Amino acid sequence: MSGKTDVVTDGRSLILIHNGHPLMARVTAMGCTATAVAGAFLALQQNPLLASAYAAVFMGIAGEIAAEKSGGPGSFKSAFIDALYALSFSEIEKRIYVETM
Repeated sequence: MSGKTDVVTDGRSLILIHNGHPLMARVTAMGCTATAVAGAFLALQQNPLLASAYAAVFMGIAGEIAAEKSGGPGSFKSAFIDALYALSFSEIEKRIYVETM
């Protein structure tokens, strides 16, 4: 479940992710997309905690970008897919909002 703040934990460490947009909860397939993105990050990062956090950040920032370019839930979905495709490392660096505990 994703919300205003996403909590990623392995039972010992805690990462709070503050990226995302409320429109993400208004369209279908966000959970399926998050699962696919998390799987891709897990294929590249052996630490499941970090892979999950990176995936949540990636999804959240793509959601923020999509919201800036859309007028509502219908156009958001297309803008979200475009944002996933075009998201750059430099854009992630500018937008990431994460706390570790």
